[in-house]
Amino acid sequence: MPIYPEIKFEKYHKMSFEEIDTIRTKIVSGGVGLLVNKLQSMAYLNQMPPKYSFTLKWLQNISIICFLGTFVVLFINWRVAPVIFIVAVVMSVLVNRLAPKFIFQQCKEDRVFLKFALATGLAKIEGEGEAKTKKAQ
Repeated sequence: MPIYPEIKFEKYHKMSFEEIDTIRTKIVSGGVGLLVNKLQSMAYLNQMPPKYSFTLKWLQNISIICFLGTFVVLFINWRVAPVIFIVAVVMSVLVNRLAPKFIFQQCKEDRVFLKFALATGLAKIEGEGEAKTKKAQ
């Protein structure tokens, strides 16, 4: 039985695509901000287009292989192990920084993905009123 993402915000799930298009144009123009949930950013790789998901999956795989390779190489040549470890850390940081960026880009490009991201809580709209109240606090 397949596991489907949980719809957390029915408001966005029930919106028409015309309303989603107006939100998307506001995001593209900079009228409203889009906040990406970093904790969930890697959970929805299969819903992203291949150009983004392929990059993130391979960077993550390289990071894992380098972490494991560090321990193997440590016993063979201990001078090389720190270099491999640094590469693994850099790849891990790169994945964590690129995932929200790719989600933001995909939300700007695709209205279906934007609707999905808003309905599941992967992304949240930060309006002008919210931004002003945050700055005032």
